[in-house]
Amino acid sequence: MREGRRKVGISNRKKNTKIRGFYNRLRLSQKILFSFVFAAIIPLIIIQLFFYKFNAEYINDKVNQLMVNNLSQTVDRVNLSIDVYTNILYQIYVDDEIINNVRIMSDDKEIKKAVAYNNINNRLKQYISAVDGIRCLSIICNDGQTVTYDLKTGSSIDNIWRDYDDLRDTQPFLNAKDKAGMAITPTMKIDDKGEDVYVFHISKQIFNFNHLEDGAIATAVMTIDERVLDSLCNVDEGNEGALEYSFTFILDKDKNVIAYPEQIFAGLKLDPNIGIERFVTVTGLLKNKKIAINSFQDDATGWSFYNVFDLDYMLKDIKHSQKIFSLSGAITLLFSSILIVYTIKKIVESVNKIIKGIQLVKTGDFDTVVIVETQDEIGEIANHFNEMTKEVKQLIFQVMEATQLQKDAEIKALEAQINPHFLYNTLDTINWMAIEKEEYAISTMLRNLGVILRYSINESNKEVPIWQEKDWLEKYISLYRMRYNDGFECICNIDSTIQNVKIHKLILQPFVENSILHGFKGMEQGGMIRIDAMRVEGEDSISILIEDNGKGMTSEVVQLYNNRDTAIIDDGRSIGMHNAFSRIDMYYGKAAKWGISSVEGMGTVITLKLPIVDWGSIDENRNS
Repeated sequence: MREGRRKVGISNRKKNTKIRGFYNRLRLSQKILFSFVFAAIIPLIIIQLFFYKFNAEYINDKVNQLMVNNLSQTVDRVNLSIDVYTNILYQIYVDDEIINNVRIMSDDKEIKKAVAYNNINNRLKQYISAVDGIRCLSIICNDGQTVTYDLKTGSSIDNIWRDYDDLRDTQPFLNAKDKAGMAITPTMKIDDKGEDVYVFHISKQIFNFNHLEDGAIATAVMTIDERVLDSLCNVDEGNEGALEYSFTFILDKDKNVIAYPEQIFAGLKLDPNIGIERFVTVTGLLKNKKIAINSFQDDATGWSFYNVFDLDYMLKDIKHSQKIFSLSGAITLLFSSILIVYTIKKIVESVNKIIKGIQLVKTGDFDTVVIVETQDEIGEIANHFNEMTKEVKQLIFQVMEATQLQKDAEIKALEAQINPHFLYNTLDTINWMAIEKEEYAISTMLRNLGVILRYSINESNKEVPIWQEKDWLEKYISLYRMRYNDGFECICNIDSTIQNVKIHKLILQPFVENSILHGFKGMEQGGMIRIDAMRVEGEDSISILIEDNGKGMTSEVVQLYNNRDTAIIDDGRSIGMHNAFSRIDMYYGKAAKWGISSVEGMGTVITLKLPIVDWGSIDENRNS
C-alpha cells in the first residue's frame, strides 16, 4: 500500500515538474499572452454571463412585485368605487318615501299608483346623478310593476330594459332574491337600440320596516357601465398606446369576464379548459408579445384581478443595458488584445535592447548573485544583472540620498506653515487689546469668532450634541446680528428630551446663513428666524424646523430643493443649501428627509427629519 502511494506521489511530482518545465521554456511573449487569456478574457466572459442572468432574474422579480402592488391598489380603487355605489343603493333601501310609494303601487287604486310611480321616478332621478357611471336605477315590485329611470335617455319609459317583458326574470332580480345583502351581477351585454351595451348590476331587496314579517316588497337594481370598472383597472394606462404594453381585467369566481379593455369580451364566460394566457392571446391584445401574468384574489367581491404585461417591454432597459455592456465588453477585449500584443512586442524589443546594453556596460564586481530558473528573455537579463549588481547598489544609494533630501525639504515646508493655534492666540491678543480700550462689542465679536473658527476647523465632520451645535450657532448668528445692526432676531428652541442627541457639525448653519443673506436681503429691520427641534413621536428621529419671514423663494427654487436628486448636487464652489442637503444625504442616506415650503414676500419654512444615530451622554460636559 505504501509503495503504491509512493509511486503516485512520484508520478504527481513528475507531472508538476513537466508543467513547470514547459512553462519555463515558453518565451516571455507566450507567457504574457497565456496569462492574459486565462486571467482576463475567460473570467470576464463568465462574469458577463453571470451578471446578465442575475440582472434579468432580479429585474423580473421587481417587475412582478411592482405589478402585484399595482393590482392591490387597483383592487382598493374598485372596492372603494363599489362601496360608493352600494351606499347609494343602501340609501334607496332605507328611503321611506320609496318604500311607502312601493306599498301604494301594490295595494291602492290606479290613480294613486300613477302618483306613486311618479314619486318613485323623481326619487330615482335624484339618486342617479349622485355618482358617474350609473346607467339606470330600477325598482322592481313583487307583482311585476317596475319603475326605471335611464340616465342616458332621460326617460322612465324608454330605458335599457325596454326589450324585457318582466324584469322579475332578469338575473339581477333573481340574484338578489332571498339574499340579505347586496348582490353583484356579472357584466352582461344588452341590446340598446341596435347598440351593444355592457353593464353590471348591484341589486338589493327592499323591505317595509314597519311590517318586516311581510318579507321583501320590491328589489332595487342599479345598472352600471362596465367602462367604470375598466377605467379603474387601467387608470394608469391613460397614455395613447399604453395597452400595447400592459392592461388589467377582472373575472369572477365563475370565470365570467367582469371588465376587459376590449369591451366586446366583457360578459363572456370562459371555458374552464382555456387558460388565462390563451384567452388573452385570443382577444388580440399584446399579440405576438412575450407576456407575463400576475393575479390578485379579492375576498370582498370574490373577483380575480389579472394584470398582463409585455415582459420584453418591461425588461427593455435591462436588455438594452446588457447589449451596451456586451458591446463594451467586446470592444474592451478587442482593445485589450491589441494593447497586450503591442505591449508584448515592445517588452520583447525592450528586453533585447537591455540585454545588448548590459553587454556593453559590463563593468565592476557583483556581490549579489541572482539565480533565475526561467529560460526566457528575463533569464538572460538575470545572467547579466548578476554582473551589474554593484552599480545598481550605487544607484539605490543615490536614490535613497535624493529621497532623504526631498523629505528634509518637505519637513521644512511643513514647519513653515502657520499653525491654527497661532490664529487663535492672535485673536485672543487682539481681544485683550479691545478690552483694554473698552471696545467690548469688538471683544465679543472676536471671542465669538475664535470659538466659531475653533469649532468649524477641528474635526468638521464630527458628531456633537445638539445643544453644542445650538451654542455655536447662536455665537455665529450674533456676529451677523452685529454686522446688520440687529436688523433681525433669532429664537432657537431645543426640546429637553433631545438635548444630548448627536448630529453632525455645521448641518444647520447653511440654512440659517441662507435666511440671513438671501431671505433678509433688502430688509433693514423686522427679520425673524425661528429654529425648533423636537423628537418625532413614535420614531427614533428628530424634526428640525427653520423658519424665517424673509422674501421667500420662487416655486422653481422650492421645487429644485424638494427634489432629492437635484437638491444634493453640489457644484463645490460655495457652502450653501446644496452642500447641506448633500452632506445630510451622505451622512444619513434615505433615512433623512426634508421639505421646503415658501411664499414669496412672506417667508420660508425648512423641515428636516434626521434619524437618531446616537442619543449622546447626559453627563457630557457642556462647558467643554
